[in-house]
Amino acid sequence: MADTGTAPSGPTTFVAPPPLPVPPADTGHHRFRWTAVEAVTGRERQGEMAADSAWVVRSGLRRLGLEPITVEPVGGTTPVPTWVEPWLAPWRRLALARQRRNRRLARANLYDAIATLLQAGVPLEQALAALAGSPVRPPAERQLLAVLRDRIRQGTAVAAACAEHPGWFDALDLALLDAGQRAGDLPNTLASLSGHHQRAGASGQRFFVALAYPALLLVAGVAAWEFMAFVTLPKLVAMIVQARHAPPTLTMWVMGLGQGLAVWWPAVVVAIVGGVWAFRRWAATVPLDSRRGRWLFANPYARWRTGSRVAQLAETLARLRRAGLPLTEALAAAADAVDERALRGLLATALTEVRAGRDLSAVVGSSRLLDPEFAQLVQLGEQSGELTTMLERIAERYQRDAERTGERVAAILGPAAIIVLAFLIGLVVLASILPLVQLGDLV
Repeated sequence: MADTGTAPSGPTTFVAPPPLPVPPADTGHHRFRWTAVEAVTGRERQGEMAADSAWVVRSGLRRLGLEPITVEPVGGTTPVPTWVEPWLAPWRRLALARQRRNRRLARANLYDAIATLLQAGVPLEQALAALAGSPVRPPAERQLLAVLRDRIRQGTAVAAACAEHPGWFDALDLALLDAGQRAGDLPNTLASLSGHHQRAGASGQRFFVALAYPALLLVAGVAAWEFMAFVTLPKLVAMIVQARHAPPTLTMWVMGLGQGLAVWWPAVVVAIVGGVWAFRRWAATVPLDSRRGRWLFANPYARWRTGSRVAQLAETLARLRRAGLPLTEALAAAADAVDERALRGLLATALTEVRAGRDLSAVVGSSRLLDPEFAQLVQLGEQSGELTTMLERIAERYQRDAERTGERVAAILGPAAIIVLAFLIGLVVLASILPLVQLGDLV
């Protein structure tokens, strides 16, 4: 038989495709550990990639023929044991509240920038991407914006994406963002939040600046006291002792106090904190209409604290109510948003009482934290059916009063600090002069 040139029949051999290239691991800013499946062979593969966000990692994997399963940032925190969590929860809450308080002005700037871009017609995803790529913003803000952009691209709601960052956003932000997105009014909601945090941050910053000058003067006075107690006064005392005479009592007292403070300052700090705590517990039992009550609650600092507290609470409730939230949901969100523990407890009690059918004015009227006039105005708003409008007017009124009172407090702190510093320096100088006079008499 002639040869036809055909190959002999036999079993078919499957040739596997060449392995897909591994994604690069040296680009981007943040490292992610990924797990994916090869679209051709179905094999599972793992690796790491550096990129701006998890969305970029997923896109890069799909371009390489890999279907991502999980993408997680590298270097996550170690899970906390279950038995430790109840002990750490209050401290974590305080730490997050402090982070949010320190980021008020940065948050206001972010809200204003996003609102400006949205009002110009830029989609939310593009607005976040543009701000995340801005080199003038701090790295922490760029990372936050990149993660939010990634979550928005995945179809996550704005409030849900922000809820994953409790160090930036509180319950007030989340409630208003959710209500604004549902109502289709996110730009105005962001602008409103920007103004709210701008005022709150500016008020806290003014008080910090007012305290900074007295604090610096106090530190300078203590430093001068310590220098004299360790350097100058011991030499003078040693000269008097060598002459077999007793040093002045004031000199020994100033020197001993300065040296003791350098050694026992942790105990002094604990004593001061304990004293403040005991004083606050005692002040809570003082009747408002007594002489001590008028001294405790009618001074400029107490009025400033009360006015700021009422303004913040009224503005928070008014914004939540204006966004369409019922009073119970507004109270719950406000309780999570405030930083003061006593006020948070009052709002939790008010939430329970309002759910039981009581009026809000009756609950806040029985509290010592708020101005009694605040309860009367809230009652008028409830009776007229204009509670939201009344809360807005209360917030404006008390905010103006708090700003004026804060200016008076700041004006008082400066001269008071100078008087305290002059007293400290005077003691140190007198303690130094008395040994010199005594030495002169001995000569």
